[in-house]
Amino acid sequence: MCIIAGMAIAGLTSCKNFLDTKPSDFYSPDNYYTTEAQLNQALTGIYGDLMRSELYGQVMHFNFVSTTDESMSNRAADGDARGLRYNYDASLVYVGGIWRFSYLGINNINSLLENIGKPEMDEAKRDIIKGQALFLRGFLYFILTSNYGDVPLVLTPLSISEVTLAATPQKQVYEQIEKDMKEAEVLLKDFTLTKTGYNDVVTLTAVQAMLARVYLYWAGYPQKDESKYEQVIAYANKVEQSGLHALNPDYKQIFINLCQDKYDVKENIWELGSLGAAAGVVNKGGNDIGNFVGITSGVTAADPTSYGSASWVSVTQKLYNAYEVDPNSTATPLKSSLDIRRDWNCANFIYGGTPRGRTARNNVWQMSCGKIRREYCPAEIRNTNGVGGTYNINWPVIRYADVLLMRAEAENHLHGPGNAYEDVNRVRRRGYGIMNGNVVKSLTVTSQGAGYTVAPAVTISGGGGSGATATAVITGGKVTGIYLSNPGTLAPGSYFTSAPVVVIGTAWTPGATYAANAQVTNAGNLYTVTTAGTATNTAPTHTSGASSPEVTGAVFTFAGTPATATATITNGTEAELPTGLSREDFQLVIRDERMRELCFEALRKADLIRWGNFYQDMQTFAAWAASNGAGVTATGNPNGLQGVQNILPRHVLLPKPTYELNLNRALVQNQGW
Repeated sequence: MCIIAGMAIAGLTSCKNFLDTKPSDFYSPDNYYTTEAQLNQALTGIYGDLMRSELYGQVMHFNFVSTTDESMSNRAADGDARGLRYNYDASLVYVGGIWRFSYLGINNINSLLENIGKPEMDEAKRDIIKGQALFLRGFLYFILTSNYGDVPLVLTPLSISEVTLAATPQKQVYEQIEKDMKEAEVLLKDFTLTKTGYNDVVTLTAVQAMLARVYLYWAGYPQKDESKYEQVIAYANKVEQSGLHALNPDYKQIFINLCQDKYDVKENIWELGSLGAAAGVVNKGGNDIGNFVGITSGVTAADPTSYGSASWVSVTQKLYNAYEVDPNSTATPLKSSLDIRRDWNCANFIYGGTPRGRTARNNVWQMSCGKIRREYCPAEIRNTNGVGGTYNINWPVIRYADVLLMRAEAENHLHGPGNAYEDVNRVRRRGYGIMNGNVVKSLTVTSQGAGYTVAPAVTISGGGGSGATATAVITGGKVTGIYLSNPGTLAPGSYFTSAPVVVIGTAWTPGATYAANAQVTNAGNLYTVTTAGTATNTAPTHTSGASSPEVTGAVFTFAGTPATATATITNGTEAELPTGLSREDFQLVIRDERMRELCFEALRKADLIRWGNFYQDMQTFAAWAASNGAGVTATGNPNGLQGVQNILPRHVLLPKPTYELNLNRALVQNQGW
């Protein structure tokens, strides 16, 4: 039976005497756990197993959670093999992997806990190890019951003969999770991020944040124990009152930090660490974070900035439409958004071609999930002589933004939206980039100009801020819109206090070298370079024909008039929710806000399930998606749509694995499987 798989600890010593009755070339629980170092080594191994491909290295954030209303698989047959299109059954290896390696971790934890008193050591350090182990056991049972429902509850190491164990009702599993985590909270009372400085081990606030999530799930379907909403609020309050956590002002930076192996201990309360190879060493022992759920790109030896990402998942029009757009934007085919999360999460480009470059993806159903972007990983693991590296990106298990949204949901459920507004608005302000100041809100073309053959550069400067960028859209030789790609640098001293100046085009400069077909502006005129060369000190000012190369160096041919534009900045209230919402309407707002903020973080499916209408919600979404272009081969995602249409009521749970049912005759298969 898989759940009794023992702990195998590789030994480093050789056998001293072949007549010895006790082996010395490997460790067993009898001759291990005798030192503090061995306890820590065992604990480290448990952490490491959480990032196996069968768990968070791939499956937990990809296989069974990628087809919802925020994202859909774009794979055909391979989607079936990986469980992406809801065509799997109990024999699928990925179904069994979650079960197998969760119980392997639990067994290793049980062995550690049974032997934790062996070595002589500082009791405070022993408590820290025990607290982490208890939490991790609770966390693994949370994984198991969330995916399989009723599961065997094993709290001590099992003997080889213990192969028949009935599943424990989910309510009792939740009670054990609660017991383990609350005991861990006491044991880790002084083990905080202030002490560690890093967040890929369990600290006090990680326990408290995860308890808030456990209680939120417990309060929802199928247990529906609504008394647990009070505990959601209580534990979210503990996290906030610790003073250790805050929102990162720049949403994008959260995920860039993950790729660059930089700890963000304020935003990311707990992340799973992934140790990679040394710099420059190609190592395939990493994980698939940012790969299957990432932006399409291939590795090319001639381009050290390239990286590998299969991008087997695409965003949905529902997610894209959930972000507010600038009503004044005239950019086409996609309007600018006031919410900077949209263009980060929904990448409107892929990498491809020779030489490698960006290719626009203007069809929303075919956009890549852009949250975790491997291009930000260190160069030595992105591309080593044309071979992709390890990509050991940490996984963000729980973020401070999630804690705020969980508290808002529980508060609204119990007391209505009154006290819940601020938590949601805090998340939204950060999403709009205005948590600590104002940014560029909108760019308005005041004159379209004429004569453009290529999209001109757009420069935004002044106004007390910096970092705002935009691109021009030309139609029929005119600038018909400006797409705001970055509203500004989100850092102290970089926010805008007044409207900046917008300049469209490149101004003529004496002594500059111009290539043919370049366009420049001077004296209110637009010129096209028809003969390459270096400009003299004599500027072009003519309003027809071409300049003389003897006079101006490069030949400048009159093309038309330059476009002009103005900018407005935010006033700090754009992200605020409308007041006066009912409890029901506020719950719908939270559902959308969780999607906008937490998309692709493996939470959406569980959210839809706990809200109680997963099957019907997905049927409604499938009908909407079909009527809004998802099934169109040229511009949609028909493979993903088929996956959504395959969803049945039974998919609120995974089936219990076939191999486990064959070994453990006391187990009963989940309904519908």
